[in-house]
Amino acid sequence: MTYGEIGRYCTGLQSKRSFCHDVVSPLSVPCVFINTRQSLRELTTLRFVPLWIVSLLTGLINAPIQSLLPVYMEAEANASPLFSAGLRSVFLLLGGLFAIPAGYLCDRIGVRTTYVLGISGTIAGGAVFLTHQPLWLLLLCLYIGVASGFSTTAGQAYLIRSVPRASMGLGAAAFFLGMTLGAAVGNRLTGQTAEMYGFGPVGAAMMIGTLVVMVLMTGVLPEIERPAATDAPKTRMRDLIGRPYIRLLLLVRFLPTCYWGAATLLIPLLIYRASGSLSLAADYAGVSLLVAACCQIAAGRLADRYGPRIPTLIASTGVAASAACTGLWADSVQGLFLFGTTGASCAWAVSTMMPRLIDAVSDASEKGRVVGLAHLAWSCGMLTGSLYGGYAVEQGAGIPFLTLTVGCVATVGLLALLFRAIPEAARK
Repeated sequence: MTYGEIGRYCTGLQSKRSFCHDVVSPLSVPCVFINTRQSLRELTTLRFVPLWIVSLLTGLINAPIQSLLPVYMEAEANASPLFSAGLRSVFLLLGGLFAIPAGYLCDRIGVRTTYVLGISGTIAGGAVFLTHQPLWLLLLCLYIGVASGFSTTAGQAYLIRSVPRASMGLGAAAFFLGMTLGAAVGNRLTGQTAEMYGFGPVGAAMMIGTLVVMVLMTGVLPEIERPAATDAPKTRMRDLIGRPYIRLLLLVRFLPTCYWGAATLLIPLLIYRASGSLSLAADYAGVSLLVAACCQIAAGRLADRYGPRIPTLIASTGVAASAACTGLWADSVQGLFLFGTTGASCAWAVSTMMPRLIDAVSDASEKGRVVGLAHLAWSCGMLTGSLYGGYAVEQGAGIPFLTLTVGCVATVGLLALLFRAIPEAARK
């Protein structure tokens, strides 16, 4: 997108309380100053509102597989953290690999269809809590992985195509907020349910809830028009990866996610070990996600008002600081709560910036595949962090976090390079 095209785009968005302003920023997308009321009006569309409801419900029913899997493996299956990390690694790896074909499907056969197929993976997620057999656990995680690549890619592709760029920051924050709030409520409910009645009812509820959500999506989520035959994707994947700013974007997605992969696996487990309370481990996940929700909204609003550069750099710096502090206070319940929560808040704020950055570096026919590449980088980061965390935590509770801090610090420098690279590419 050239500066002329950006200017013409902004001109159409001007109003009495909304004007375009070129901010001295490495990003080549001028900021659009719009008040919150106008932003919310642009989000209350027949596409975005059903999408937000779906994100809320999927966050709720997915919560147990995200936060309680290592606890379930240790408490019910007598498995080690490394075994839990291996199971998670299976669906993380497949989720990343299948994000690429999911991006193609989004660009070719439709985003909603791909999204519904992906949501079906939560049925397998519920079944995980109904078996202890390693073979069945492996097969279920294989299906979860394939489906998660479809659901994540399609969900973010739907978001990018249904929200105006001027409101992309707030739209992304609201989208992730739906999942965050759903996960917070889900963690609270499932933690208490598992402690009182066991994990079986949790798994059954996940399976039933997924079927309800799939029917709801088919009925109320509008399909986004597929590209015409002449607009079908023509850019080769090799050409996309060859762009310097795409490679920088993938590194920025990968490195802090290594920390996040270790944190989501280990912090609930370390709290459980330190306190002996299953509900306290689930409460941590709920509290951290609620605080993260506030940071998502603030980051998204700042991105719409001033551009994504400042909030992205601040959030990435916060991830690095939180990783280091978590490593230093890894044996303290209070320290794990505090720095785990700040790390979750900053990590989610960084994720909120990703749709805005993806939209800035890709054409209309490429967005699905760039989302797929970004999810592949995210999955590789989660895989690396989970495997390394599951191994290194046995050497010392704080070792994985202190080691992964190095990558988080490097991310800040890579972001500076990314924001310099985007305008140079946009002029071509």
